[in-house]
Order: sequence, then structure tokens, then C-alpha cells
Amino acid sequence: MTRPGGSSGSGHLGEAARAAGAAADPGRLADVGRLHEESMPDRHGRGAFYTPADVATSLVAVTVERGPVVDPACGAGVFLLAAGIRLAERGANPRDVATAQLFGTDTDPVAVHLTRCALAGWAGVEPSEVVGVVEADPLVAGRSSWPTAAGVGFGAVVGNPPFLGQLRAGTAFDDDRRRELRERFPDLVGAYTDVAWLFLALGADLLAPGGRMSLIQPQSLLSARDAAAVRGFLLGRGRLDALWLDRSGVFDGRTPVCAPVFERTSAGGSEVTLLADRHLEPTGTAGAPNGTDGWGGLVAGLLGIPTVSPIGDGCVADMARVTAGFRQHYYGLVDAVGEEAEAGSGRPLVTTGLVDPLNCRWGSSRARFAGRRWSAPVVDPDAVVDEGVAAWIDERHRPKLLVASQTRIVEAMVDPEGGTVPLTPLITVEPDPSDLWHLAAALSSPPVSALAAVAAAGVGRSTGRIRLTATQVSALPLPADRTIWDEGAEAAMAIHEADGMATAQQWRAFGEVMCGAYGVPSMPLLDWWWAAHPALRTTNT
Repeated sequence: MTRPGGSSGSGHLGEAARAAGAAADPGRLADVGRLHEESMPDRHGRGAFYTPADVATSLVAVTVERGPVVDPACGAGVFLLAAGIRLAERGANPRDVATAQLFGTDTDPVAVHLTRCALAGWAGVEPSEVVGVVEADPLVAGRSSWPTAAGVGFGAVVGNPPFLGQLRAGTAFDDDRRRELRERFPDLVGAYTDVAWLFLALGADLLAPGGRMSLIQPQSLLSARDAAAVRGFLLGRGRLDALWLDRSGVFDGRTPVCAPVFERTSAGGSEVTLLADRHLEPTGTAGAPNGTDGWGGLVAGLLGIPTVSPIGDGCVADMARVTAGFRQHYYGLVDAVGEEAEAGSGRPLVTTGLVDPLNCRWGSSRARFAGRRWSAPVVDPDAVVDEGVAAWIDERHRPKLLVASQTRIVEAMVDPEGGTVPLTPLITVEPDPSDLWHLAAALSSPPVSALAAVAAAGVGRSTGRIRLTATQVSALPLPADRTIWDEGAEAAMAIHEADGMATAQQWRAFGEVMCGAYGVPSMPLLDWWWAAHPALRTTNT
């Protein structure tokens, strides 16, 4: 797909697109699209990345059973050419398909021109006859984007819409765009809604009964909090028939991707077919999701995460207050931090990079904060100007656990004295001091890491990274077997007191005890947990 932009070589590219269509070669057409997209200014900010032809063809094969077919972000037309070829293979006349069965939109006029040329070359017609491909913004215009298809429900929706996450300034909505999208999708646009998710809602509305849709998505769709409304929207209008998860780096190491294969139907499904990697290889099935629950559990096996059903008794929120700082807390510390060797005193500043399971590397590893590296950063509370930030720091001066982000397993360090200052985005868990080691054991256990990995599937910066919110940490389960849990708490304290010198045997014994506390088999969970554990690289055997 492409986004707005022009190209002085559009005539030459149009000829190349028409030749690719005439050869019925989506691969050549993908190359044309790539050349155009590489010439576009700020294509990263526009979420513009071409789709490899084999991926488009494979997705079309599991989606398109009948026409008409629409690609609401068509780019150079790779998906539509593949769809046209498939319809022709099923007996349709190419001329009729190109002029009456294929529809697309893009906000880039050059992309629209390339798609028309490609489909015209394939069907042996003129580009002007490909009337279903138009320049429009379908997120706003909806079905009215295609005047020649007014009132028609589409048999299939396919494509690769732009990925425009809201955590980066270059892809975030401006106020006018956010207002516009909220008017169009009033219940689906949250603070961090990716535009790609809204194309799923659009596609579900465009489908005729029995129609099918596959739109490539960032893997954040599976588990992100602000994607929950879209997941619920889809399941309220049909069923998830299949789910593709790519682990092969189709997009050259960029955002990990997936694609739900959705069917507009009143009948629910009991199973979802799982497809993996570049060639969409069937890898089994998973139980169909319900409501707005995350879909990470569907692909846990594909990501190598053991499935666990822990026996729990309550949750973290029953024993502790769980909080997380905001940007104001980060920036409010900038002028109050110095090196311990120079400041002489202060409270240790702990960053995510200094957190290890049950331990902290402050003073032994360098930290990054405010654009520089620190050997032993400390905070002078008296130098904090913002009264709200100062009060927040004072409230954190108590025994606590700090949970890191973007880790392979849950990493929670213990601050028994309470003197550290957590830096955003660390999550702070503040129990009664008598419960500190029990919560440390629970959060550091293999079952909790497996649950967190499923909950965070696709949300981290890369596949396999856990990114938890304070709300999610609050909801993590506590063990039901208190006697075994007591043993785990003692083991956790012993590992902490070893100050980074605990042996692999100690760690694995702790993990096995905590599996018992949660009533789950230790294998293969323990091996998965230990293979991802940072202590594996440094422990003695």
C-alpha cells in the first residue's frame, strides 16, 4: 500500500505496472510498487511499505472465494491483481473482473494510476475502464468511495493498510484527524489506536453476508488494550476463521505482522485455523476467542510460549498497590539527577535497564537517562521543582518491587529498604512489607511469565518481548498453595541475598517450587522460562 505522494516517473511506472499485469505477475507489480514507495517523502511516517507478492497471493488464496473484491488501501494493486487472477481461475472472465469485480482506494493518485494500469494490462482493457479503483479516504467515506458499487456488499476484502501507531510523533494523528475518525468510529478510537485496526472495522462493514476479509495488521492487534474494541467489533459481526502470524520477518525486520481471516456470518466458530510465516503454512488450530479478550493465547504455541492454567487464589491487586509513572515524572527528574560520586548523597535512580529478576544492577551497570549514560545516578528530592512529582517520589519511598518493560520474562527487582526512585516506564508494586517476598516470588515465577507473555503477544517492540501495564500486573494471579508459596518466598529471598551470584541450580529449584505453588507441571514451562532468563548468561552451574 502507499500513502499520499506523487512521482515524476509515474508514466514510466504506469507502463511497468501495465506490463506486469499483462504478464499476470504480481511479483513484478510488487517491484513497481516498491520503486514508487521508495521515492515517496516520509513513507515511514505514512506507514507505507509494499507487500511481497507471494504473501499477497497466499492471503488472497485463503480469503477470496467470490467477488466483488475490494482493497481499501490498494497501493500498486498487488492484492487486486492476485484477486483478479484467482477469480479468473475460478471461471470468471478477466475483462468482466477488472471492470466490474475489482475495487480499490488509495489517497495517493499515483498508486491509483498504477493499480488501474496493472489491472488493465492483465484484462486487456484500458485503464479508464477500471472504474472501481478510485482516489478516496475510505475510513471517512466508507462504501460511498465506490459510486459504481453503491449498495453492494463485497465478497472479499483484502490488503495491507497503513500502520500508523500513536506512540511515535511521526505517525500520530493530529487533532483534526482524531476528531474525524472518532466521528466515523465513535467507540473504536482510543488514545493509542492504530489506523490499521480501523481498516478491519471498515472491512467488516463492507462485507456481504458470507464474505471474507484478510487485512495485514501489526501484531499489536492481538493483545493491545486499545485494540480490544476492534476485536470485539469483529466478533460481534462474524467469526475468526483463521489467523496468520509471521515469524519470518516478511517486512525485513520491521513491525511484526499478522492477519486475521474474518468471515461475516451469524454462526460462530469453535476453532481457528493457525497459519504461520511467509508461506502461510497450516500449523494446527486453536479455540475461537470470545468477546474482547486478547488473541495472544491463539498464537502462544507459534511463539513458543507454553500454555498454562495456573490454580490461583486472588490477584496481585489483592495484596499490593500497583502504579506506574507518567511522562511528567520522567521529565520532572531531569534537573534533579546527578552522579553519586559528585552529589555525595541522594536516592538511587533505577531505570528499566538496571532491573534483573529479584535483583538490581544499580552501581554495577551503566544507566541511560535524559540523553546520557550514568554510572550511579541519584535523585536529590529537594531539587525536584514540580510539587506533584516530588509528592510522587515521596510516596514511592517504601519497600517495593519494580517491574521492567520489554523483557522476555517478567523481571521484578526487590527494594526491601524502599530508597530507590523508579523511572518511567517501570511499574511499582507496593505491598505490605510482610508480603514483599511472597509477591516477589509470584511475579518472578515461570507461570506468571508465561501468562504475561501471552497477554503481551505482539505488543512489545519485537516478537517475544513482554510489555505489561499496571492494570495487567494488578490482575496477575497469586498461587493457591500457600505452603509451597512460603517455600518459594524463602527461595526468592535467598536468590536476592546472593546479589547476582545465585547458581543455575538455585534458580531452577525456585522455578520448580513456584510451578508447584501454582499447580502447573514444571515441564516444558521451566525450560522455556530458564532459556529466556537473563541469569542464564551469568550464573554458575
